[in-house]
Amino acid sequence: MKRAIAIASLVVGAGWVTTAWADSPNIKGSYAFTGSGVCLWAPGSAASPPPPTNTTPLPNAGFCNGVGDPSPGCTAQGHPVDGKVFSTSFVVEGIRTFDGNGNGTVSGSELTLNVPPTPQAPGYPAFPPSASTNNFSYQFTYTVDNQGGWTATVVPGSFNVNHVLGGRAGQTSTVANFPHLIGAISDNGKVLELATADPNSLTVETVSFSNGDVWPRICNRSRVLIQLQNGNGGH
Repeated sequence: MKRAIAIASLVVGAGWVTTAWADSPNIKGSYAFTGSGVCLWAPGSAASPPPPTNTTPLPNAGFCNGVGDPSPGCTAQGHPVDGKVFSTSFVVEGIRTFDGNGNGTVSGSELTLNVPPTPQAPGYPAFPPSASTNNFSYQFTYTVDNQGGWTATVVPGSFNVNHVLGGRAGQTSTVANFPHLIGAISDNGKVLELATADPNSLTVETVSFSNGDVWPRICNRSRVLIQLQNGNGGH
């Protein structure tokens, strides 16, 4: 109930639904989306890159207590003292399709900026500030409540990325432990919003690259979805 009230208060100025719905809404059809986000990465560090067969993070990778809480051996920023850390900013666009029964698919493209300061030599990883692009796809499940809110959850093992331009061009990657997103539905069901706004949903994602890098990250994301003209969205 608190989450639904919080979402409604955020969207009241835009003419979104702000009262309880008489019947639970549904979402069906295809929606175009755009969005943005920022990620904090803690890949750890080593003298040399891992082999392509590697499937585990470096020993000093990751975040204190899993969510960035300071603890012995960690800095106040929540990453290991001897590990490297950097941040990225990105924008995405694509299509999210709902089957009307709680399942769907996403396909899209992303432009990412590796913003300074980036990890530097000595040690691995080390790279300059740069830009890159990729294409991604995944499956998801969703639930809709009776107060104009909805939740999206990525199906484990389905998030796949093909890196197109930049330092990882030609590589692929997968994303595990993707956090669930929450959002609101407009009164006519033609516009949706979605974000990592649940205070209990902070999770450490793990990105496994085809060159052997396995890098933990924490991200925030926001999305706006608009029903396509030939879609069947609504409630």
